[in-house]
Amino acid sequence: MSSLKTGRIYSGFQVVHEEYIREIESTVFTMEHQPSGARLLFVQNRDDNKVFSISFRTPPGDSTGVFHILEHSVLCGSDKYPVKEPFVELLKGSMKTFLNAFTFADKTMYPVASRNHQDFSNLMEVYLDSVFKPNIYRQQEIFEQEGWHYELHRAEDELIYKGVVYNEMKGSYSSPVTVLIDRIKKSLYPDTVYRYSSGGDPQDIPALTYGQFLAAHSQYYHPSNSYFYLYGDVNIEERLEFIHQEYLKSYNRDDFDTAIPLQQPTGMTELAAEYPILESETAADKTYLSMNYVIGTSLDRELNLAFSILKNMLMDSNAAPLKRALLESGLGKDVFAFYSDSMIQPLLGITLTHSNPSAKAAFLDLVRTTLSRLAADGLDEKLVLAAVNSKEFELREADFIQYPKGLTYNIEVMKSWLYDGSPATHLEYEAVFASIREQCADRYFERLIETYLLNSDHCSVVILQPSAVLAAEKETSIRRQLAEYKASLSPEQLGQLVQRTQNLLDRQSRPDTAEDLRKLPKLSLQDINRSVPPQVPTQEYMLEGIKLIHHEIPTNKIAYIKLYWDTGVLAAEQIPYLVLLARALGQLETAAYSIEELTGEIGIKTGGIRFQNEVFGAGENSQTGYQPKFSARIKVMEGSIGESLTLLHELLYGSNLDNFTKLQEIVRREASHMESVLNQKGNEIAASRLLSYFSDTGAYEEQLGGVAYYRFIRELADGIDLKAGQLSDTLKGICAALFNKRNLTLSVTGTSDVYAEFAAHLAQLDIQDRQVEPQPKLKAQNLAGNEGFMSASQVQYVVKGYDFTKLGFVYSGKMQVLKKILSLTYLWNTVRVKGGAYGGNLLLRRDGVLLFTSYRDPNLQETLEVYDQAYRYAESFEADEEEMTQAIIGTLAMFEQPLSPSALRRRADRHYFEQITIEELQRERNEILSATPEDIRHYAGLLKTVTEQNFFSVVGNDSKMKPAQAIFGSLEELVK
Repeated sequence: MSSLKTGRIYSGFQVVHEEYIREIESTVFTMEHQPSGARLLFVQNRDDNKVFSISFRTPPGDSTGVFHILEHSVLCGSDKYPVKEPFVELLKGSMKTFLNAFTFADKTMYPVASRNHQDFSNLMEVYLDSVFKPNIYRQQEIFEQEGWHYELHRAEDELIYKGVVYNEMKGSYSSPVTVLIDRIKKSLYPDTVYRYSSGGDPQDIPALTYGQFLAAHSQYYHPSNSYFYLYGDVNIEERLEFIHQEYLKSYNRDDFDTAIPLQQPTGMTELAAEYPILESETAADKTYLSMNYVIGTSLDRELNLAFSILKNMLMDSNAAPLKRALLESGLGKDVFAFYSDSMIQPLLGITLTHSNPSAKAAFLDLVRTTLSRLAADGLDEKLVLAAVNSKEFELREADFIQYPKGLTYNIEVMKSWLYDGSPATHLEYEAVFASIREQCADRYFERLIETYLLNSDHCSVVILQPSAVLAAEKETSIRRQLAEYKASLSPEQLGQLVQRTQNLLDRQSRPDTAEDLRKLPKLSLQDINRSVPPQVPTQEYMLEGIKLIHHEIPTNKIAYIKLYWDTGVLAAEQIPYLVLLARALGQLETAAYSIEELTGEIGIKTGGIRFQNEVFGAGENSQTGYQPKFSARIKVMEGSIGESLTLLHELLYGSNLDNFTKLQEIVRREASHMESVLNQKGNEIAASRLLSYFSDTGAYEEQLGGVAYYRFIRELADGIDLKAGQLSDTLKGICAALFNKRNLTLSVTGTSDVYAEFAAHLAQLDIQDRQVEPQPKLKAQNLAGNEGFMSASQVQYVVKGYDFTKLGFVYSGKMQVLKKILSLTYLWNTVRVKGGAYGGNLLLRRDGVLLFTSYRDPNLQETLEVYDQAYRYAESFEADEEEMTQAIIGTLAMFEQPLSPSALRRRADRHYFEQITIEELQRERNEILSATPEDIRHYAGLLKTVTEQNFFSVVGNDSKMKPAQAIFGSLEELVK
């Protein structure tokens, strides 16, 4: 560990502050590069998953998305690394645990992470060269590819816009939630940078010129405006010297002002806006009503943490009083709240969905009267304590599923550091929790409600209404603008436009030279461990007649308990009801507790109890096929396991399934939620539907969350007033068959002390024992439905594939190398770079699933043709030893991610159920390590045979899909 001294200068960086932060067990050094003014934070600890990032304060001055386009573009080649896509080359051949970039409302971040020292150094070097010395000044085609360009292949063709960010944001703005949040910020921050879309509004992106793009980089990507971050077991003095010598020593301070001013209070404002729906859709019950408040500044840690807790109390928990008041009012069908503290002035939004414009006054009145009552009468003490405990448990557990721990801390740091506050502000929490707990008895949260909500002088109401003509009007306007622009061009200018289109296509098609590729820093196979990393130990027992598995690992005194009931005891028609059962348990009062009491008990005594549906694949020697499960998960501290098991028993056997009113509310909310899912996750919906055609697992999962489930819940919701009794009886029948020790497997993760405590209290769970008979499993029909689902989306999600095991092919780890190569070469270049989609990928699983997917794709039939021709790329594939080595290393990186105890438990449980042994994992790893170009060519037959089955599904825009109607088995609206 380094022994940096405060006040000393290391390679131009002066240590200005040192602080030990107990909450993250790290010493934090704040530094400043004296010549350039660059800021640097080093979070020193023993974590081998090292993180580096460089960030810039990038407040937008319009909605052209210039900083989003820069985020994409600087990673398209630099001085040292002049290849077209160094970012992609790193994805291909790095052992990275994270590699990406983010555009926020007022900053841009470029983070990388790796556990390998040399790889970490390589990633740092490529990223630093990219941000400070990008090729964008020499190659305008980068801006055109990543941002936007006029596309014209022949003078007589229709002129169109194309670009990766342009199409990404067309997809983003197809979601009403994106539009809503955009309008909320416009209403609250009318005079500051937050009124603009930093990602870019598709209507404004084409207004950005190449010159403005370059000027933004020149001004904002300067060391004086930069924030360096290093985390983990890093040789800091070596890294400081590298940063100084290679990048910063030639820079002087720049006094360009990027400070973000505060928005002065606006009083209560109102803003109305529209979002698109299909022309055939009804506008009734599709309005969003949102009440929004600005809450202090992000520099106030206690206020921010308190409002995060208060949001949970008011709107998130099962007993949340404001949520309950809004749902019980009948003014809308669902609610959600968000608290955003990643801006200098955080905001709280309270939103009612699936409502109507006429409900605005009643909505506002109900929010105010409910808050007034809570402030006057006081919040339930148990609800308060439960919310505080839940938040503290979350922070102490530090189970950051999506990102490496060091990156999550980096994002937290920026919430204050970017605004010239202490970088440690959002890392420390123990003293803040102590302060909050001390004040709880003195109307602490009630006073927050009064001060920042009831007496707010900075708030807004946003009404977002559906429009059946908006999409067509926008499309007509764009086509008219382009036609008028084209008509204004001379034949010579048209020829120049055709040439620019060709120049871009030539650049995209031209392979990088071997010389340029060799300039990229690379790992060798000598840097890679050939053995599978140690796996979590799993011991199997029988305890009180129940099968039990124990994963003995350190968990910081947290017990992770999971109960898996096999749903094979249920009939096929009962399967979609399992989603409603998972929603209902915890939202219904029980024999012993009201919903307020139950929520308080769970929040105080546990880190949460959650129910969900899961499906595991068949084991290698399984004769029974996929394994569907209904599960209950408990997170609890040692010493409280018995109480948590008693609570779970109460939920399983004491929940009041005769509460028809609550069941009706749950069904209506679920129908509204699924409509939002369909509008926001077209890629997942298309993939789920396709899998249901040929995969038994896919057919089951489609009943739990795909189009089939949406149709089920929509029909149930339409008649729920008359069907609540029937629903109650169905759920009771499911519980009686399901919650039985004979089809139960228990999983306990923790130390031997955790296991001993669990075993001592298992009797408190008191699971019933009865004979149950397995039912026939749901199976796929293996018919190509080839459905097209039309939505108001401005882009497509195109999915094609099949089960290769049905065609005689056997899974091998070499297939994962094929997946890596096709995803990051062929599909990247054809679907993303040339096609303009935000993404294209190949999914390949050991159970036989092979799927081609595209994301936010402007094309449809062209993309299907790309998939069909993938085999040609494979059959002519050539790679030298170095290129093949990089593909192998990049493939292995997928299996090297460090995992939290909770994530280790998830993986170990899956391996147990699917009978994946250490020997099988080692065989897969050996196959990856031995992959050759010949293996990739060999898989051309696999790709050709799979695509020839012609199984596909598409979600997309009606104007794109109707002209292609002949290719579909059926074409219908996604949302009815």
